[in-house]
Amino acid sequence: MSRDDATLEIVQAAKCELAENALRLFGSLRLRVTGFSMLPAIWPGDLLLIRRQAMEQILPGDIVLFARDGRLIAHRVVCKTGDWATPSLITRGDALPSFDSAVSAAELLGRVCGMFRAGEWIEPRKRLGFGARVLALLVSRSGRAAGIFSRLRAAWLRAGKRKGLCQN
Repeated sequence: MSRDDATLEIVQAAKCELAENALRLFGSLRLRVTGFSMLPAIWPGDLLLIRRQAMEQILPGDIVLFARDGRLIAHRVVCKTGDWATPSLITRGDALPSFDSAVSAAELLGRVCGMFRAGEWIEPRKRLGFGARVLALLVSRSGRAAGIFSRLRAAWLRAGKRKGLCQN
């Protein structure tokens, strides 16, 4: 591991710890998305509003934030497992082909309650529609597809903003 990689790991771990502490102290947190794992439900650049939630409050279909290996991950809950004393969540990124390993109560930070996108707050959907599932499947099969869709979407948003400035 290079020195730069080690520094990046330390910084990511510190961000993760800061987010966890903020959620515990204040009950909510806003984070900017950088990854592609939740396309098309969540896009890079979206701002997520996360609220602290107990394991009992989480339902299948919710998008949760959890900490693992010094990273923050926002993925959709597929199901709950375990017994009442040690519940866990099975999660998966919408654009990923496989499930994550079980998320424990200690790793769970909160639930995504809203997303700020294109100038407005929207509530995350519990399920993807047909078109969104097809897009997620394409992205899960090809990392290149995620980049292409992301660039197309960014260009479309830029064109919409320019168009909006010229209209009366």
